[in-house]
Amino acid sequence: MGMFLLFDVSGGELIVILLFVLLFFGAKGIPDIARTAGRTMRQLRDATDDVQREIRKGANEVRREVEAQQRAFEARPAEGSSPQQPAMPDAPPPTAPPADPPAAT
Repeated sequence: MGMFLLFDVSGGELIVILLFVLLFFGAKGIPDIARTAGRTMRQLRDATDDVQREIRKGANEVRREVEAQQRAFEARPAEGSSPQQPAMPDAPPPTAPPADPPAAT
């Protein structure tokens, strides 16, 4: 691979191709071809950026919807259970009422 390779074309073959392009299109036509190729590449890059932006936008919408569903699921109590009362940390623990002494007979 000592020579410059582009799509399996060696340097000598590339020079021959460039000479044919110069003869076919002329010196004045080559800048127009390069300009058109540049515009085409720019349009292609813009199109791929638009597609990537749309994919990211759709993925973000799906992610937000999933997160909203998860929050809604976590906030809803399980079926058949009553909602739990929040614990009051300052309240003393409940005590049992005193037992009545047994009646004397």
